Amino acid sequence: MTFEPRQHETSIATIVVVSTDLVEIHYHPGIVFNAQAVGEVQMKRREVMGSRPYATLTIIPEDVDYNMDAMKQDAGKTDRTQSQLLASAVVAKASMIEMLTKLYFSYFPQLHRIYVTDDEKAARAWLELQMEEIA
Repeated sequence: MTFEPRQHETSIATIVVVSTDLVEIHYHPGIVFNAQAVGEVQMKRREVMGSRPYATLTIIPEDVDYNMDAMKQDAGKTDRTQSQLLASAVVAKASMIEMLTKLYFSYFPQLHRIYVTDDEKAARAWLELQMEEIA
């Protein structure tokens, strides 16, 4: 049996279920992060991955912006009680967004493993290693 990747759209991102244990979140260029839109992405991710264990790879392009309300809301709160999220790698192409992402995770620590970088190849290698260790 071959797994066919599935795509799902939200207002600010494309969510790609790559395999039974990996989902990629590709934010669209030019978007503005706000609490409502980020919540929509997180809800869709949890919906498509269900209760099985998995990892996420998030790609944030260089030309995005954010509203402060996105930094004030804990979008991962549900993952600490109702999710099987094991590891998340975030690739932030803009240094400011990379810094803000790290700051966000320091305010809202997650139970799963987190890696934030600007290097997609490093993020993919890190995720692969995490999933091997967890298995």
